[in-house]
Amino acid sequence: MIDGARPVRAAPPRAPRVASALVILGLVALCVSLWLLRRASEPQQDPAPAASTATATVPPAAIPSPPPPTPELPALPRAPDLRGNDTADPCEPPFEAEPPAGDESVTVDGVTVAWQPGAVRGGPYDVALQPLAVAHLVKGLLAEAAAATGTRPREHMVVIVYASLDSLHTAARAPRWADGVYDGGAVRVAAEPSADLGVALPALRHELMHAQLHATVGCMPAWLNEGLAMYFAGTPPIRSWLAMLREPDSFDLATLQVPAFSSLPDDRAHRAYAESLAMIVYLVERSGELGFKTAVQTLREAHDASRTGLDLWDRLYPGIDHRALLDTLARKLFGLSPGSELAALLRGTICCYGVRGLGELGCRSGTRRPERKLPWIDASRAPRALCDPTW
Repeated sequence: MIDGARPVRAAPPRAPRVASALVILGLVALCVSLWLLRRASEPQQDPAPAASTATATVPPAAIPSPPPPTPELPALPRAPDLRGNDTADPCEPPFEAEPPAGDESVTVDGVTVAWQPGAVRGGPYDVALQPLAVAHLVKGLLAEAAAATGTRPREHMVVIVYASLDSLHTAARAPRWADGVYDGGAVRVAAEPSADLGVALPALRHELMHAQLHATVGCMPAWLNEGLAMYFAGTPPIRSWLAMLREPDSFDLATLQVPAFSSLPDDRAHRAYAESLAMIVYLVERSGELGFKTAVQTLREAHDASRTGLDLWDRLYPGIDHRALLDTLARKLFGLSPGSELAALLRGTICCYGVRGLGELGCRSGTRRPERKLPWIDASRAPRALCDPTW
């Protein structure tokens, strides 16, 4: 060492570090060799296929159950063929009707009134159809019909108003002489621009009584069904009654103890309806309108089988025949019994008053006017009366 200089240290030997690194490398190589040897000795397995959304297996619990098939709804009921009658067979059950597709409608308290849009037209002095008012009116008329017959008011009613009688007859397959139809589910009438609310009230009242009786009484003889409907409508068949009085015959009342007047031509239909109302007149003359409830109650008591009760007239008035009805009609209309005096009166001019309701209906002889071909009003004495040369 030179005087005044710092001593220099010798570098440590590298041999131990190199040996350690070689050991580590050897261990790594040994591990790799062992892993390769083991892999080579194991059987090869095919790799699992890639998951696919189309073929993936999902646990059964995770598969949503398919919705149940939607049941086919039954077709809306179609109005049955009335077979020449203006009302459904009361011995068949009623059905819930629906307004025709495309019709406008309004519903009030269970009553639906439907009409074809734009179909009901009127002139400058005509009354437009008032559907809302008609619905309220129908509700009130059903309550009135129920009170008269001692039954519960029908809860649901569909009334369909057609533009004309022709369209009514075509759509409802109704007889040409019918002013309205009850098909077992709906009341169908034609618009009447000259009437209040745009519908003919007598036709509406007539068919609503059919609907009320069908829903609450069911199977009944046609004379009761039609007779009560005509009485409720308030339009007596004066012409048919006068013809019956002019030419008395031996009409068999048993022919009216059927559920419906089917396929009747005009002349027979008018006669059947006139006889039915004459039977109601006989009932009212003896029991008042309370007789309606008695008849309905008697009918219900007879309903121990499908079509029992059709002999209702024989239960109420055994032995009373057509001749007895003519006697009642003659007294009701003219205050006379059938005989020579009444026959002479019937050969002349007849004038009748109270023609819009049975309560005030009466007839008398009128002054013959050969020059008059159309009906006229006789105001020569009270009450004023309608004289018709064709009666």
